[in-house]
Amino acid sequence: MEYIDSSQAGSAVDDGEVLVEPAVLVGPREGRAKRRTFTAEFKRRVVAEYDAAPQGSKGAVLRRERLYDSHVQEWRAAIEAGTLAGGVRRGRPPGTGRSPEQVRIVQLERENARLQRELDTKDEVIARREDALEVLGKGVAFLEALSSKNAR
Repeated sequence: MEYIDSSQAGSAVDDGEVLVEPAVLVGPREGRAKRRTFTAEFKRRVVAEYDAAPQGSKGAVLRRERLYDSHVQEWRAAIEAGTLAGGVRRGRPPGTGRSPEQVRIVQLERENARLQRELDTKDEVIARREDALEVLGKGVAFLEALSSKNAR
């Protein structure tokens, strides 16, 4: 769902004509903080600057870049290990993805499970209806017996 920020939508008057500015669409998470990403070059530069800073002014480097000491420690360890340039990849490692056939099998298994649940639900509904019809039939038979007994 998209929201319209009414403070940014408006109109202006220009030579007697009313110009309507388009409404700016704002999402529900517009004000949330965005995750920052850092290049390997930036990380190397910050670590070098942090290490070169005299004792007592290292915190100024962190405050200026809005970082924590743990960032620098993590980046320094990655530089020493030689893994900084590669970056951190999330998700499945390359080559372990599913083939199109495997993806289709998973989709079909999910659909099969969904259809089985629907079938079970419908079987329960049918069983309840059959029970209700049986009770109704017995009730009708009882009423017919009563009416024939009273008719005599």
